[in-house]
Amino acid sequence: MNSSSSFLRTLGGVGGLAVALSICGLVTGPLAAQQPASPTAAVAAAHAPLRILWIGNSYTYVNDLPRTLTLLSLAAGENRVPAITTVLRGGQFLRGHMARKDMAALMAKGWDYVVLQDQSLAPIQQPDTVLHYGTQLGTMAKQAGAKVLLYVTWPRRDTPQTAGTILSVYTRLAQSLGATLVPVGPAWMAMRDEAPATDLYIEDGSHPSPIGTYIAASVFYGVLYGKSPVGLAPQAFSVRGNRYVADTLPMAVMPLTLSPSDVAAAQRAAERALKSPSR
Repeated sequence: MNSSSSFLRTLGGVGGLAVALSICGLVTGPLAAQQPASPTAAVAAAHAPLRILWIGNSYTYVNDLPRTLTLLSLAAGENRVPAITTVLRGGQFLRGHMARKDMAALMAKGWDYVVLQDQSLAPIQQPDTVLHYGTQLGTMAKQAGAKVLLYVTWPRRDTPQTAGTILSVYTRLAQSLGATLVPVGPAWMAMRDEAPATDLYIEDGSHPSPIGTYIAASVFYGVLYGKSPVGLAPQAFSVRGNRYVADTLPMAVMPLTLSPSDVAAAQRAAERALKSPSR
């Protein structure tokens, strides 16, 4: 068999013949034009990534909430999955993020969603700063065409009674901005009923364990896709560091499979929070 016959056989059949002759310039017109069509604008938009900017701190990067959400969305077969961009710094307040000189330019980059998450104690100790700087950042995001998601965090392990205060401050901010609440904190409190023996915290009593982050990702999934989180994949990450710091080497962290009973309870808790009238 000569080389040209082998080439045609490799390409395969009539379609391969059309491609080969077209490449050689021997055929023009309908036969040569039988190439895969580019998707229409509507189809491309239906499959475009969800461009999300996460602004927050370690409550977002411990166990990698953004990647967990993307992992769950891929496993669920969603057409549009989150593309991750973050501005995350340990212990940072929204006022600190607002002070960035490049924040206005960053907000103008055409995000579908901007997630705002203040320092965990700020709604309890400095509620006015949450409202002030959250309004500034949220207004910038909305003016640039993004939808604003407010990441309602959870209370510390030793002060569960502060959950209502945290929710109340974020609710006021949502009302002033016309933003959407992502009720992660309320889902954590629901988990206390669903699985009281499951520890949502790491040893510091503040940051989330992998199942704690899984609950957060399940709630974000419900908000973004308007679907129940029940039935999502039992996958999460366990990582303490910030994988989004530009001057650090990327950490290769494999997902882990969570306990089926914990996952089922977490999904129920997330669904309860998503259905709560307080939203």
